[in-house]
Amino acid sequence: MFVPPIAPQIPLNPMISHLQLELEWLKALLETRIREMQAVGLLPGAEKLRPGAVIYPQEVEARLHANDEIGIDPTSDEIEANQRLAVVEKRRNAYYKRYTQFDTSSPLAFLRQQFHLNDAQYLLLLMVVAPAFDPSFSRLYAFIQNHFERDYPTLSLYIEVFGKNRDASYLNSLIAPGSLLLSQGLIELRTVSSWLPPNKQPLALPQRIQAFVGGIEMLDPNIASYSELRTRDQLCTPTMLSPKQHNEWYGRIEKIKALLGAGKPLPLCYLTGPSGSGKRRFGQEVAALLNRDLLCVDIKSVQMAFEDFGYGLSCACREAMLHNALLCLYNWEGLILPTTAEDANFHAQIAALHLNVCRCLDSILSWHPQTIVITCQNSVSFPPRLESRNVESLRLTMPDHNTSREVWDRAMPPDIRDENCDIQAYAENFHLTPGQIIQAVREAAYASEPSPVVDSRHIIGAVKAQMRHRLSEHATLIEKTYRWEDLIVPKDLETQLKEIVYRYQYRARVLDDWGLGDRFGHDIGLSALFDGPPGTGKSMCAALIANEIGIDIYQVDLSRIMSKYVGETEKNLAQIFNEAENAQAMLLFDECDSLFGKRTDVKNSNDKYANLEVNYLLQRIERFPGVAILTTNFPAGIDEAFARRLSLRVSFPKPTKADRARLWQSMLRNARLPKGKIDYRELATAFEFTGGYIRNSILRAAFIAASTDSVVDQDTLYQAARIEMKSMGRLVSHNDEDEV
Repeated sequence: MFVPPIAPQIPLNPMISHLQLELEWLKALLETRIREMQAVGLLPGAEKLRPGAVIYPQEVEARLHANDEIGIDPTSDEIEANQRLAVVEKRRNAYYKRYTQFDTSSPLAFLRQQFHLNDAQYLLLLMVVAPAFDPSFSRLYAFIQNHFERDYPTLSLYIEVFGKNRDASYLNSLIAPGSLLLSQGLIELRTVSSWLPPNKQPLALPQRIQAFVGGIEMLDPNIASYSELRTRDQLCTPTMLSPKQHNEWYGRIEKIKALLGAGKPLPLCYLTGPSGSGKRRFGQEVAALLNRDLLCVDIKSVQMAFEDFGYGLSCACREAMLHNALLCLYNWEGLILPTTAEDANFHAQIAALHLNVCRCLDSILSWHPQTIVITCQNSVSFPPRLESRNVESLRLTMPDHNTSREVWDRAMPPDIRDENCDIQAYAENFHLTPGQIIQAVREAAYASEPSPVVDSRHIIGAVKAQMRHRLSEHATLIEKTYRWEDLIVPKDLETQLKEIVYRYQYRARVLDDWGLGDRFGHDIGLSALFDGPPGTGKSMCAALIANEIGIDIYQVDLSRIMSKYVGETEKNLAQIFNEAENAQAMLLFDECDSLFGKRTDVKNSNDKYANLEVNYLLQRIERFPGVAILTTNFPAGIDEAFARRLSLRVSFPKPTKADRARLWQSMLRNARLPKGKIDYRELATAFEFTGGYIRNSILRAAFIAASTDSVVDQDTLYQAARIEMKSMGRLVSHNDEDEV
């Protein structure tokens, strides 16, 4: 006779033994069902042999009459099994009565609560979990399924054991495509035989869920390399925002709070803005409102890592749920590239991808109890459009002058600044987001160690490092070694060049402090066309301007971005402008005639797509908030509509005789250069060179002098200049040729 043991007291920390308690409960449920099946002949008793390849007549009869309402007294084994089950359920009920909220120290209960699993879903999950932690369950499954090789859980086994008096169509829906358990990766359906129906195929436990149930703290290896977990305790410092941005930011927080209080579905949050502007910070505040952390996952990497994009998103969502975190998908701009309606082919590709991504998000949010945050570094990519949720959008901009100064003040208190640190100048000259400012100070402080004072030189270096990005894929960083004293141009041209510097340096004062940004827009870009003959200093002046305003300059290699395939050129240009905007770098399109030339009448498909490229640039350069310099040797070939949309146009004339003399003298100024007697005026008279050709001539002369162990003098320079004239295709007299 079975004597029920005295129910043990619940330990001080029963969550540690919760898995053991649940497995004990499942085994008691299985025992009661096995005893019932044995009593009616559906399973053999302990004294009978069953090879697994024979269906006994007794079982056939039992199954034919399984639903007959015939009163049969329970066997002693059934009674004992039910008594054991009652004891376990008493302990289990006491556990759930005491604990109504669970954390990850009670994994199974946490899973049930996070994913809102009903009784049937949870019991099926528990059946799949059990063999991973107690091998005896595999033998029980094999016994019930009448074959030692079928030691795995299946839906058929679940229905056999727990499906009595339940709707068969609902039970089959537990593993239907798109079902919660399968779509969220809590269990997997393995196909071992193509001819078997799904309910006969094995159900397996994913490694990530096994690790979670076993108490292993980790990020899913499939997404760990491009994921970041941000906790609520990182919100200890207040968010620095301009007054206008503050109202927009907290207006949306209050709206989400009101929806949460009313029990209504929360919207998907879509945030745009430059790197470090606070997009993920906003996500953290929304997550903290929901008492959660924030898991940030690169959505572009999800697309590249998973063959099934929808499954990849589900894995990311599952990981957020396992960490009690809100999911934030960043790098939307890398997945949904900017496009234009005129660029038909490229537009169609991006539109199709956008539709597929939105459908996957809809699928997740159809059951997801919380919401998702998506961030994008530009405002021109297609925003998400969903059927299941509303989309709450917020555009974050660069901080205004006053806010930038406050961020610098807070990030670098007076006691850690050296005497050359000028917070006011940093705020005016460096157009950084709060995140970039904080990162720059952190890097500068590390570079200044062991000194507790931050060296201003390291601040400048860290700021420039913040501005560099992935532009090197399509552009080349130009070293900026030129100074104003190196510039030899007419006075009016120098004034125009300095105007570009002033427009950049004082735009915060004009647009923010003086209020013109409210009238003309805060994201006013700065674009200029430099035209003139070759060698007049167009590229040099672009580098000089970049050096003066303290930003990097990248020369765009047109041969690397132009493609014969429709839409590829626009795609490459979109990436360049996006990265330049993120890095706050100047773009130099040198000799841009091939890309920005006049649009032609459409006579064939080549003309049509060439025009599309120009049309795309007309729109994109207007939306570019940074600095773009375009140079051309043939201004007549530039499309007039394009030229009108540029901020400035600067024409570089050929240097005068006096300017040529100054150029020769300036470039030969190096003190270590061995020089003889040189008449700069005579050189300027003899050779009508622009600065670029004078530079080439001096280099030729230097190498000639080095090879003969002599000095650079008038004769050497004459010889080099004549060679340069010949290489230019210009006429050289016979007497000159003889001397050469």
